[in-house]
Amino acid sequence: MMTCDRAFTSYLELDKNERVPFRVTLHLLACPACRTGVRRLSRAERVLAAPLAVPAQGALRSAVGDDAVLSAMQRIRAAGLAYPDTRDDEGRVSLSRWIGSGFALGAGFAIIPFSSIGEWSRVTFGASFSIPLYLLCGIAVTVWCGVFIGSNIDFFVKKFHIDQVA
Repeated sequence: MMTCDRAFTSYLELDKNERVPFRVTLHLLACPACRTGVRRLSRAERVLAAPLAVPAQGALRSAVGDDAVLSAMQRIRAAGLAYPDTRDDEGRVSLSRWIGSGFALGAGFAIIPFSSIGEWSRVTFGASFSIPLYLLCGIAVTVWCGVFIGSNIDFFVKKFHIDQVA
């Protein structure tokens, strides 16, 4: 197993846009402290590089447009309609809990047909019991995957090098 020091050192030795080695990726998935460090390091690099970024041809924004947007955002915040700032790392679910909940979901659907509820449903409804069960399993797994991806979107953006349009 890779230690935190070795994984973070390996990550820091990478060049810009170089692929993260598989062992380091596995460690980052398993270690919330290192994952948070990499996330903050990436955020700091983006912030520091922002003034140096050269806008593309035709992508210049007028000062009047920026002032109007800033004014509108201040009025929205003053009215109390702004979303809270959720960019901090509190409230994140660890990867081990995600894996545990996924196994619990899968085990639950594997056990249902053999439980007393499954036996009763099979006796009462016959073969037509399996279709609603399979639909329920598919919907539950799809929702679980969607919530997992949605709550870890910053990892997937980093992994697949998806940049925000400025």
